[in-house]
Amino acid sequence: MMKNAIILNGIITLCLLSLSVHAESLSDVQKKELMLFGMKAMGLNVGINHVKNVLSISEINEMVATGLNLNGHLCAELVAIRPLKVKSSYEATCIAYRGGNAKKEYVIDALKGLAFVP
Repeated sequence: MMKNAIILNGIITLCLLSLSVHAESLSDVQKKELMLFGMKAMGLNVGINHVKNVLSISEINEMVATGLNLNGHLCAELVAIRPLKVKSSYEATCIAYRGGNAKKEYVIDALKGLAFVP
């Protein structure tokens, strides 16, 4: 039983580390686009030139999760975000409900502040 708990803890740690490394691999422009997505989803009429400072990854994740929820999608916790080949588009993976484990995937158009289910 203890061995299983240690293995599970190790797997969780590796998953969190890989998420952190991936999130950190976003460029400053991509981070600004994701911040812009959150602001536009909140109804702000802003452009990329209005985003002066880059927030921390955890703050960006909160903005993206909030933007997804404001677009009518379920996102209690953002667990991954990946840039797509289409400029300013991202794929987001969320835990749908707090305390749950059901995952949902969305495509984000950062410059428009819109998200949809692929």
